[in-house]
Amino acid sequence: MDIYKNGEGKMTRRVAFYSLLILSVWGFRDLSGTISRWEWARVTLLNLELPYYEQAVTVGVLLCLALNVAFAFWTFKYLNGQKPATVLIDTETELKKVSWPTWDDARHSTVIVLIFVAVCAAYLTAVEYALATIFKKII
Repeated sequence: MDIYKNGEGKMTRRVAFYSLLILSVWGFRDLSGTISRWEWARVTLLNLELPYYEQAVTVGVLLCLALNVAFAFWTFKYLNGQKPATVLIDTETELKKVSWPTWDDARHSTVIVLIFVAVCAAYLTAVEYALATIFKKII
């Protein structure tokens, strides 16, 4: 299996892969619940219970597990293709150039934003109350 520019953009490729993998596990878990409405999917194959799925091993659960493995393989191949890998490598390169704020700067900026939002909310509430009062007297 060819990996485009192997060794570059490792972190962004891993984050993208594991994020998609978590979403697919969640989605296929829900799909197995939906598939279990049909009788053929509820046939129990083994007397085991899967840890995350919290379900017995049935035809529907095995089908969803197979789909999940196939999706994980496809995701790995896709993210290591030329176009997606180039985007992920460029993203990691740009993130290394960012100058991140210190904790104190981030905290002070957050306080300023919260104060501004509170002032805007108070202003809009006062204007809305005043306009509502005026329109009630007119109508």
